[in-house]
Amino acid sequence: MEEEYNPLAENTAIATSLAQKNSIDNQNQYYQQEQETNLAEAQLECETTLTRLYHQLRQDFITLNNQESITWNEIKDQKKRRLTDDGVNRIMELMSFYVNKENLLSNFNEEQINGIMLRFRLAFSANILMRYKLYFRQPTFEECKDIFLLRIKDKQKLKLFAGEMAGVKLDSKEIEENLLKEYENRIEQELAKIKEEKKKEMLSEFEMLFEQLSQLVFATLNRAWKGEERGSIRRHTNISEVIGNRPQQQKETGGMLSRWKRN
Repeated sequence: MEEEYNPLAENTAIATSLAQKNSIDNQNQYYQQEQETNLAEAQLECETTLTRLYHQLRQDFITLNNQESITWNEIKDQKKRRLTDDGVNRIMELMSFYVNKENLLSNFNEEQINGIMLRFRLAFSANILMRYKLYFRQPTFEECKDIFLLRIKDKQKLKLFAGEMAGVKLDSKEIEENLLKEYENRIEQELAKIKEEKKKEMLSEFEMLFEQLSQLVFATLNRAWKGEERGSIRRHTNISEVIGNRPQQQKETGGMLSRWKRN
């Protein structure tokens, strides 16, 4: 009875061990597939890049929450914004056509990349210069008025300082009235001049903005050079298969078979 029981118990234990092994292998395979999927998704994920670009174009600033997460906050002084909301939205619409997984998974040679970049730079520069009022924020009348009054105050302080240095006591109110009379007949021209100055100041940001956006497009296209991005994903998958569970499974199964033979 004991001689019949021992092989049966051993066979049952082997079967149980194989079942457990298969269960572990299935779990490992599922985990490996999940890792490969997460890797591919992370490699092709463009939303984070575009979201960061959106906030940067709006000149939002970052605050850290417990050193773990970040929050984008709107710039407090809206007068410091360079781009309009319509301008930001138009640029984001444009960039989404270039920064996406379809382009990342493409297969471009150097000539194609150079051609795309040339057409992008020519078209974008022409569009933004012809429609700069859409892209760049124009100073309001109130802003121009504040700048004008600030300049009057600065001249007033300068005259008071000059009188002080000369040992002459001047009346602050009288100086202000004289300065306003001086500009009385050309306030409109002064405000127009201030507006033009602010416009040029805004447009001076164009070159840097143009280069930053061009670099982002160029970097995206270069990742698709000769299908490098999809080739990279394929290599990761092949490596995972080589170091995965299959060789180990064959080796351990062989061990089980040898024990069956010994019995």
